Amino acid sequence: MIIHRYRPASRLKVTGEDAAAYLQGQFTNELRRPPGTAVYGLWLNQKGKVLADSHVLKSAENDLLVVSVTSAAAVIFPRLEEYIVADDVTPADETASAFGLAVAGPGCGEKIRQVLGAAPPPGQFTRIRELLIFSGRRTREENHELIGPENSIAEARQELLAAGGREAAAGEMEYVRILDGLPSVPRDLGPDDLPNEGGLEDAAISYTKGCYLGQEVMARLKNMGQVRRRLHVIQGSGKPPAAQDTVYQGGRKIGQVRSVATGENGFVALAMLSLVNLEPGAGLSLAAAAAPTATLVAHG
Repeated sequence: MIIHRYRPASRLKVTGEDAAAYLQGQFTNELRRPPGTAVYGLWLNQKGKVLADSHVLKSAENDLLVVSVTSAAAVIFPRLEEYIVADDVTPADETASAFGLAVAGPGCGEKIRQVLGAAPPPGQFTRIRELLIFSGRRTREENHELIGPENSIAEARQELLAAGGREAAAGEMEYVRILDGLPSVPRDLGPDDLPNEGGLEDAAISYTKGCYLGQEVMARLKNMGQVRRRLHVIQGSGKPPAAQDTVYQGGRKIGQVRSVATGENGFVALAMLSLVNLEPGAGLSLAAAAAPTATLVAHG
């Protein structure tokens, strides 16, 4: 079990008689669910491009929290306010008082239950000891986010470390996330990108709910069946690339690096690659005339 302390990029409270209906018309995933649910989804612009991601935690019918690990409140809060006209909706920015603890690894949920008293299943959240606990997106294995005031996070960290947890640096958490092919918004997927290009169509998009901003674009993409480029995991043992570096295959520019992390076995990166003429079995280069120094990871 690894533990990483951090500051969430957003924690916004949304209340008012129209809060649930309003968010339902803005968020990409289905929010008509009972209190206690935690739903992952996106905030899009009119062209269906990705502005931010978040979990929406439903405390009561019109009492919701928008929490994001990486998407800034400075992006989500104005996006929430922009379309309020005559709606009874009051968003409040609570980010300044929010602290976080990421806990990951097989059996971490059971360990959290033993130490803190509760750990919810995926799709739900628990509020205990001033902490919000819900499943995260750090890895494809079991992982949880704990969000709360600084003293509560500090206490939970000490108790989990005493119970056998190991402190992990940000770089280690990034390595695991990237190797598992989970995009970080907006670093890997942003205002120039579509959700499907990051593989988020299943995790973050509802194709059966009513209208929301960007919904028409999502419907067209579903009917088209595919996109022309997509995030891939690449791996190499040489000098790691930098974010925004160009990726080549056979001397042709084929994409761009988005995020990178290094480990004992070299580097891993997420790169947005064109699917046109992409040869999955061929190597990749980080300079136009260079020999291949990286390969696609099979599940990318």
